Amino acid sequence: MLIVALFFILSNGLLSPAVLAAGSKTPYQCYLSTKVNGADNAFMKYYSLSLNNPYLADEQTVDLQRRIDDGASDNEQALYWLARYNIEQAEGRTEIDIAFFIEQLDLIAKRSGEAWIHAEIMFLDALALMEQREYALAQVKLESVKLSAEQMGYKILLARSLKWLANIEVERSNYHEALDKYQQAYEIFSARSDDQQLARLLSNISSVYINMEQWDIASQYSQRAFERYGKSALNNAYIAAILHINAGVIDKFLGNEAQRKFHVDKAVKLSAKTRSIRIKTIALVNLSAYYLDRGDEPAAMNAAERCLSMARRFGGKNGITVANCHESLSEAFYSSQRTEQALYYAKMALSVYEANHFQHRMIYLYELMAKIYESVGDYQQALAYYKKYSDLGKSYLFDIRRKELFDMQERYDTHVKEKEIQLLKAENALTNSRLAEKKASENMLKLGTALIIILLYWLYRRYSMLNKDKQVLERSNAQLVTQSNKDPLTMLHNRRFLEHWLKEPPVADYCHGGLVVVIDIDHFKQFNDHYGHNVGDEVLVEMAKRLKSVVRHQDVVVRWGGEEFIMVVACRESESERLLQRIQQQITGTEFMLSCGDYPVTVSMGGIFTPSAKQLSQDWVSLLIEADRALYQVKASGRNGNRLSTSFSSS
Repeated sequence: MLIVALFFILSNGLLSPAVLAAGSKTPYQCYLSTKVNGADNAFMKYYSLSLNNPYLADEQTVDLQRRIDDGASDNEQALYWLARYNIEQAEGRTEIDIAFFIEQLDLIAKRSGEAWIHAEIMFLDALALMEQREYALAQVKLESVKLSAEQMGYKILLARSLKWLANIEVERSNYHEALDKYQQAYEIFSARSDDQQLARLLSNISSVYINMEQWDIASQYSQRAFERYGKSALNNAYIAAILHINAGVIDKFLGNEAQRKFHVDKAVKLSAKTRSIRIKTIALVNLSAYYLDRGDEPAAMNAAERCLSMARRFGGKNGITVANCHESLSEAFYSSQRTEQALYYAKMALSVYEANHFQHRMIYLYELMAKIYESVGDYQQALAYYKKYSDLGKSYLFDIRRKELFDMQERYDTHVKEKEIQLLKAENALTNSRLAEKKASENMLKLGTALIIILLYWLYRRYSMLNKDKQVLERSNAQLVTQSNKDPLTMLHNRRFLEHWLKEPPVADYCHGGLVVVIDIDHFKQFNDHYGHNVGDEVLVEMAKRLKSVVRHQDVVVRWGGEEFIMVVACRESESERLLQRIQQQITGTEFMLSCGDYPVTVSMGGIFTPSAKQLSQDWVSLLIEADRALYQVKASGRNGNRLSTSFSSS
């Protein structure tokens, strides 16, 4: 993944001294210490220790439980359960249900009305969605946490939400926005001297430079992350695993094979101690890559199969974790010249990446599949995938191609001037020849004329070719702009279009208000599992047609991702429930005609009415959360229905 340098990056790619020196400042008073009468509070110390050394904190759990039983404030109890959550995240003891801890926090939040506890619960919900690679929903929750933290002055929570929002931007290749958020988080963590968060953040910055392939700079940040982790006596398997994963990747490209093996093994061992399926599978994918580079295909395949087994049991519903393991298996089979299996797993991974618009992985898979087809002599398919690989990569090469075109034009102008000078010299030579011999002069004139004609013709052809290349490039770039706002499968608008549309929605069209609807196809995964992804794609295309048939030109229908759709329909509040029923009837009224037969398809829908375009733009995040909550209430009550939310708060 590629990023760009920001204002807080020096010419050598490092954070500025002013930012780095911030860690030496006297830390401001911790927000949480004000909730429990000082930083020396036993529950405050227990919570802090759970972040830095969860294993040592666990030894104090029994004593703190007695204090809870003897009587503790709501804020102290909240810190206790947050610490228990942190400990179990690092310990990875599967027999303990961490959902119970969140339930206890929720009870305390409702009883006490403390805003910071509500915000911490939403933050934990967002991390769970991140673990499942549900980035869109996680972003909505994190934005709400960020807003709450700003209003409360809870700076550490603000920095944590900024860091995770930056991680989402990196996943989407929005590096400018990611680094801006990393900088804000770094300054807050530094002022608080929060070593465990600084170690994580330095490792995150290291991974950015890994994606830029600036290995020396990435190595510097990785080393500083290890130094911060070591000198602060941290003992957290989750953080250490991430540090070793990044260090292993850096050592691969710096050629430090011995160090690479050490880091890869440590990452696998440490990740096994955590509850994070994402970290465990990434460590196994890197282990498989290491064995593949060493030519040990059986060991590489074994690591990839372990990854797949774990991802199938615990991965998120969007399938990205499983797809990463499928990609690793495909590489192992391709290296073993077992092309049929390699192609199977590559297609499985590609279908998930395409559904989630992971362009950087799609580009790599297109190239891998082209190589597989080429290795078996299917040059037609190989050419088709090489074309996809080339077309999708154009956006990444756009600036380079524009610079190349400029350079070509400069070289062309220089070439023309040189030829003009040569022609002048030739004419002088002809004039001198006429004085010596008339016949020779006539022959030289004919020869010179012929050369001029040939040269002018060559220059004309060259100029025409350059103009043609330039026109093709401009048309290609225009198509890329159009395609970036469209979902290629359903031809509906995508999330990027909706983000731009929400900045200035048409006020006149929504003068009476509008209905925000979130739609989820019930049991969609069964279509993919039973009939294949082609039938699943048919369901999505037919769903798009039926949704478009309900709305008017001023309404918006968006494929949000996977089997989820969002509609923004202009209507009056009194029409909202009737409109939801009409959408439901349009979808479920008749069976879907698919290639495998006619099947009934049902959906779960949640909606919320907004009285104006202004509120639609300003409170979009809150509206989406309420509509999504209504949808999940329908799912909880058996699916195949709709619900209109009547509760809304812009906070």
